[in-house]
Amino acid sequence: MNESTQDQNPANSPAAATAEPMTYGYCSWHRGYSAGIRVIEVVEQGTGPGRVQSACGPCREKHALVPYADRP
Repeated sequence: MNESTQDQNPANSPAAATAEPMTYGYCSWHRGYSAGIRVIEVVEQGTGPGRVQSACGPCREKHALVPYADRP
C-alpha cells in the first residue's frame, strides 16, 4: 500500500487516545497568541456583540484564573 495514503494517526491508535485536543487562540492577559487557551469570562450584551476573554495555561496559573467551564 502506498504510505502516503495511510493515516499516520488512525482514530483507534494508542496515540490518538492519549492526545488531548489543544486550542490555539488569543490570550487576553499576556495579549498574544498561545496554545491551550481556555475561556475565562463571557460578557453578554443586550445590543451589539458580546465579548469573550481567554487565557493560556501560564496566565491562568499566574493570575489564579478559573476557566468558565470549570465553575460551579
